Amino acid sequence: MPGQAHWSPPPSFTELDAIWTTPRVEYQIMTDHILVIGYGDTGRLAVNAVLAAQPDARLTVLDKNFLAVAEAAANDVTAVVGDGRDRCALSEAAADVADRVIIAVPDDLSAFLITKAVRPLNPDTVIVAVIREAENHEIFSVDRAVSVHMRYPDDMET
Repeated sequence: MPGQAHWSPPPSFTELDAIWTTPRVEYQIMTDHILVIGYGDTGRLAVNAVLAAQPDARLTVLDKNFLAVAEAAANDVTAVVGDGRDRCALSEAAADVADRVIIAVPDDLSAFLITKAVRPLNPDTVIVAVIREAENHEIFSVDRAVSVHMRYPDDMET
């Protein structure tokens, strides 16, 4: 796509790419609406992986940073300024109808709180949370986050 940023994914995110290239059978019929919360390095990686695997996917980015939202919009992605913990912002970003939600924020506590805000709006959505601290993996799994991925310290900062 013209004007699209090109990012090389770090090796630790090959499993994140696999989520988009090998859909589960139960999610074959979907609207392909994917919500990415956080548009730092990890969020950009997720958006680019989705677009590479599903060029016609309906993507929405939700981020607190106006510049990140402007960059996402410049890359032909629907973008909303707002906090992923805020139900109004989640509603504006259509979290209630998203087939998948990727939480790619730089803080595990914020990611957990976003998971808690998204789940009641859309109990059946697949949530992918990218976390920084290995000891936080269990609290996300208990909260029915379908997939939790660890971001390794030598990866780029979000």
